[in-house]
Amino acid sequence: MLLAQLSEKGAAFAVLEEFIAAHPEARNARLTYARALVGDKRYVEGRRQFGILLQQSESDPARSGDVLFAVAVLSLQLDDKAEAEIHLRKLAEIGHVEADKAHFYLGQIAAESKRPDEALQWYGKVGRGEHYLSARLQAASLLVKRGNLEEARRLLASSEAANPQERAQLLIGEAQLLREAGQIADAHAVLARGLEQQPDQPELLYEIAMVAEKLNRSDELERHLRRLIELKPDHAHAYNALGYTLADRNIRLPEALALIERALQLAPNDPLILDSKGWALFRMGDARAALEVLGAAYGMRADPEIAAHLGEVLWSLGHHDEARQTWDAARRAHPANETLTETIKRLAP
Repeated sequence: MLLAQLSEKGAAFAVLEEFIAAHPEARNARLTYARALVGDKRYVEGRRQFGILLQQSESDPARSGDVLFAVAVLSLQLDDKAEAEIHLRKLAEIGHVEADKAHFYLGQIAAESKRPDEALQWYGKVGRGEHYLSARLQAASLLVKRGNLEEARRLLASSEAANPQERAQLLIGEAQLLREAGQIADAHAVLARGLEQQPDQPELLYEIAMVAEKLNRSDELERHLRRLIELKPDHAHAYNALGYTLADRNIRLPEALALIERALQLAPNDPLILDSKGWALFRMGDARAALEVLGAAYGMRADPEIAAHLGEVLWSLGHHDEARQTWDAARRAHPANETLTETIKRLAP
């Protein structure tokens, strides 16, 4: 093992492979080899070695737990959910130290496999720790999909928060569920109550600004975003959101472009910020420059709102067929997007 550590990567693998072939029961050497394979992103080979370790330690649950978890995680990385589920269930049964992670991953697998009742049970077993908030939020989302919005809100309200940051995440999660249900005013009320307790909480400021935009409260949106920029002058998306809002409303366009350029300085080549820049340029009458920027943004990310803006610029330049092709492709992938739907209805009904 020391020789492998001191060798170049290729030689190190050869040293370990030769030793394991001669001494198949050498657990530490095989474990080192398996971890090295995973570190080299050779996940299939790594899982095979961990599988051998698992077979060798079946009679010793204390030793098999870590290997069980490694095989389960590798199976998830390889998108082998069936294999992962087998090992995660065993991990949960033996009460391993990683049992909470096992419960969380089992919840995800059940949810993705369209077994919501089982997913809710697994998520409910996740205790305080790394995955607790995510489990509660995902369980709430499942409840909403089943038509139980109020039950989902009660679940989040009853969730423990270890600190103000976690409480803010729970409130934001509740507001997002309300937004998705079309209850924008209720979402705003939830976030406003949170701000009463934490008036300078950055994530709450950003989220309530986005909800204020949906309610056409532009003054409130600007107030919250400017406060956020004061608190976090490196918050690229605050600059972008304010700049885009001004551009979309076709007001104070030079200021809008300056805000967006500042956002790009903080987050270069972010496709959503490039979309804002392209839209601001279009509003300022420079359709050719807008087309170049929006085309680059859409090439990075096939987002429906970027497609809506790109199509509108193409349409304004007389490239109607290309605009329709852009919109049609985006609509097939995102049939419910409001911006895209409104743009097509307005320009090409």
